[in-house]
Amino acid sequence: MLKVENIHRTTPVVATEKVDAEKKIDSKAEAKETQTAKETPAAVYEKTERKETSHIYDKNTILKLKRESQEAHSQLIRLVQEMLRRQGKSLELLGDDEIVEVDETARLEAQELIGPDGPLGAEAVSQRLVDFAIAISGGDKSKADTLRSAIDQGFKEAEKILGGLPDVSKETYRLTMEKFDAWANGE
Repeated sequence: MLKVENIHRTTPVVATEKVDAEKKIDSKAEAKETQTAKETPAAVYEKTERKETSHIYDKNTILKLKRESQEAHSQLIRLVQEMLRRQGKSLELLGDDEIVEVDETARLEAQELIGPDGPLGAEAVSQRLVDFAIAISGGDKSKADTLRSAIDQGFKEAEKILGGLPDVSKETYRLTMEKFDAWANGE
């Protein structure tokens, strides 16, 4: 039986800052600086007659890939929620140091999700990554080095966060780079 330890809930944090409109400015220099900042636009729009754009991407493919990724992610969330429910627990009520045992039902379902034909398997994820890279570049192979570097960096960040990559992620990386190189080299 597998154990999952040190589960930490994540919640989005949005820092907000209240601005006191009535706050008095202490010095004339600050007042002048504030006035200058108000008069200086953050951006200036200049209309041109050029109709071409410098970057074209495949919006439909990106939306499709986003939808597929969200569906796979939802399956994983459902799996964890059901496993916790079977143990009389919920994500919201878990303590920071509480140990959760992965039961056989969850293990088998997770194995199916990351298996060769699963939506989170190395084949499916690597194909989505390459399709996404191609879509955001608009198929422009001159951007291959930048895209390859971004993919590589993403895997390095995941490895750093996880303290190492599981085998399925290592296989996903290998397949991603094979597929990406095949596209970049016109194969």
